[in-house]
Formats: sequence, structure tokens, C-alpha cells
Amino acid sequence: LWSEATSTTSFPQLHHRHTTAAGSNGATAYNRKGSAGSTNGNSSPSKKRPTGRQHGSGKHHHFSSRGARIAKRVWLAAFAAFGAALLISVHVILYRLLFGAQTNDNNNTEGAVSSEIMQYLSVEDQQPAMTLSEAHSHTLASITNHPIDTSQYTIRMNTWHRNEQLLLSVNHHAKCEGVKEIQIIWCDSDNEPPKELVHHKSGKVKVERHVINSLNERFKVLMDPPTLGILSLDDDVLRPCEALDAAFIRWARHPERMLGFDVRTHVVDEESSNWKYGYMSTTESSNRYSLTLPRASFLHRDYLDLYTMALPRPMYAYVAKNFECEDIAMSFFVSSLTGGKPPLIADYWAVKSMIKLYSETKISGGKDHKSARDKCVNDFAEMLGLKGSGVVDGVTVQPLQTGKLRHRNAFFGYGSEPEDWSNIDLASFQSEHLREVVLQMLLLNTLSNAERMAWLGERKTETMSEAKSVGMIEKTEEWKKRWV
Repeated sequence: LWSEATSTTSFPQLHHRHTTAAGSNGATAYNRKGSAGSTNGNSSPSKKRPTGRQHGSGKHHHFSSRGARIAKRVWLAAFAAFGAALLISVHVILYRLLFGAQTNDNNNTEGAVSSEIMQYLSVEDQQPAMTLSEAHSHTLASITNHPIDTSQYTIRMNTWHRNEQLLLSVNHHAKCEGVKEIQIIWCDSDNEPPKELVHHKSGKVKVERHVINSLNERFKVLMDPPTLGILSLDDDVLRPCEALDAAFIRWARHPERMLGFDVRTHVVDEESSNWKYGYMSTTESSNRYSLTLPRASFLHRDYLDLYTMALPRPMYAYVAKNFECEDIAMSFFVSSLTGGKPPLIADYWAVKSMIKLYSETKISGGKDHKSARDKCVNDFAEMLGLKGSGVVDGVTVQPLQTGKLRHRNAFFGYGSEPEDWSNIDLASFQSEHLREVVLQMLLLNTLSNAERMAWLGERKTETMSEAKSVGMIEKTEEWKKRWV
């Protein structure tokens, strides 16, 4: 077709050359004959015209036939091109119908997230102040620049409508020598904190008032802590001061890690490959763990700011909306910033020294609690790249690792990289109190298991004394008299 089209474009030129040549020859013959005829007087030009017409008619018929064939083929080519264009248009329309809907769904999802953020977050929290890439490149402030950061810690206590438990907890923890300050995260704008709290006799208590009621607020610093070491604590959890101080020593040796008392694990569903939340029973039976709960955990003060400024907004909004999973979010967040390593765990005896204050209402007893935790574990790990997703926000994130839970030393060894107290240099401590804690740990290591348990029992009895006397320790005689 292209060859024919090319010849078609040159056809008038060929025709022009042909007729010119013919006309030239004819004119010459005519002139010659005419000249001769005129000379002889025997011929007339009119007699040659019919011959000329017949010759011209033959040429016209020949080129008209060829032009018709070419025109036919050109029209066929045009129809073929039109058909191809029509087919391509149909494919484009179908593509937009099929995949455009998916794109719209994605846009709608992003819009829903944005709407959710607008609804449940304050204006300053609706957009992250830092990217995950910037969070990964952030260098934590050194705890060795100021002696207080290796000697004492700040408790940040979360509370909500449990003033009796709150006061009992503050009374106990204010006695601990390692505690520099207790900051109460007060999110109840409709009620004033108790006067006994605002003017606490220890002088260690400060109330940090928040406008928004959200579990994210426990990590949002409005009042600068006096130390880089932070003990995030719920208002209904007590532990002996020795347990907290020993855990602080362990954390100060690894300040980039999160160190907790409560361990949990994630479980990978074999069929869907989704991650699920593993309760304590699952964690202990597998002897593996991958996260800790900030209801009692040490972490660097910088992680509080990084959580507020750089945590992916869908995670931040989910916690704000559902009052759920801030513990999973923080544990996974710190692990993502530390090469996928699991949190460190306090010594086994310190973990088991917990005393729970009684509360009539529980937040984790609902029928949908497990499914909500499953969703948090799976989605948060995906957003932070802990499922082996590779690159998140331009940063290569290592997959979340699990740590071994129990070790040979049943009293001390617990969690990843258990502490060997015999390797701790006493001269490295400026605090006499912390040196005494290390000496106590070394002494316990030489005692029999029965003697160790007796010592721990004494510490727990001392810790719960006030709460027990007012019937706030479940299943005790005092509790039965008050609540049963």
C-alpha cells in the first residue's frame, strides 16, 4: 500500500512527462506531415485529429484504471487505520473503567485517612513534622553529658478517671530514690486533678495538662522532663523501687533500646501471612517475644518526640480514634529505628514483681479487643517496614526480630541480651544508690532460689502495703471486705 501510495503521489508528474513527450512527438510529426502535406497539397490536419483523440483516449483509459485501483487501496488503508484507532479507543476506555476505579478507590482511601486525621487529631498533629527518613537519621542525645541522666529517671504516668489508683501509685513511686520527677499526663479537661496530687508532699509531682484526650498524649511532651531516661507507666501498676532502679541501670547501658517489663509476641498466620497479636500464654509457650508494653517501660526521651513528629499519620490517627494500640505503635516504632531489634526486658524477678491495683472497669476485656490488636500488629508492622517490606520513606528497614525469653538463670536471665551483673563496673556509677543496687544484685546471685524468693516477697509486701490497707489489692481480705 505504501508503494502504491508513493506512486500515486508521483502519478501526475509521470503523466505530465508522458503527455508532454507525446505532444512533442505528435507536434513534430504533425508539423512535419503538415509541412509536407502543405507542400504537396494532399493532406489536412483535420484528418489526424481523430487519430489523436483515439490515442489520447487510450492513455486516459489506462491511467484512469490505474488511479481507480490505487484510490481503492488508499480507501481500504484509511478504513483499516480508522478501525485500528477505534480498537485502541475501546481498549483505553476499558482500561480506565477497570483500573481507573481502583485508582479512585485508592484516592478515596487516602481521602478517608485524611478525613480521619482531620477529625481525630489536633491541627498541629495532622501532618508529621518529620519524615521517617529523618527519624532514622536522628542521633539520640547522649546520656553521659549530664550526671543526672545516668543516676535518675522521670516517670510519665498516664491516667484516666482513676484518682484513687493514681494517688496510691504516686505515693509509692515518689519514695524511690531513682525517681527524679513524676509527670502526670492529665487529659481530663472537664475535671481538675486532685489537690493531693497537685500539692504532693514529695515535691516530685507535676501535672501536665493536655487539651486532647488521646492515648497518643502519653508520648507528647508538653513539660520538659529533667532527665533523658523516661519510665512510661500506667496508673494502676506498682513494682518495688529496686525492680525499677535495676531496670534503669540495664536501660542506661543500652539507651538506644526500649526496655520493658511486659512482653508479647507476634504470630504469622500461615494461610494469609498476616501478623497477629500473641498474648502472654502464646509468648511463654513459644519462648519468643518481639514487643513490650509501655504501661511499664524505659525509653529515651527523644523517642517521645520522634513518635509525635514522625509516626505515620494513619497509625497516629488510628490510636487517637480507637483509644487502642499506642503500646504496639511505640514498641514497633523503636524497633524500626534500631535495626528491627526487639526491646530489652528487665530481669525475670523484676518482671514478676508487678502488683496490679484493682479497678472495677477494664479496658482490655471487650470481645473485639483481640481482633483490634491483630489489626494493629499487622498494619503497623507493614507501615513501618518491619515485615521485610524493604524500603520505607527512602530508608531500608530491617525486619522485626524475635528474642529468646527465658534463659538458664531463672531469676535474672530474661529477654534478649540478658544482663550479667558481674560484668558491671561499680566505679562507673556516680550515684551511691545505684552502686548499692548493683551490689544487691550480685548478692542475690549467690543466694539460693528460696532465699531469693523470700527477699522478693518482702519487697512486694512493702510495695503494696498502702494499697492493700484500703482494699485495692484483689483477693486480699481487705479487698473482699470492700468489694465482695
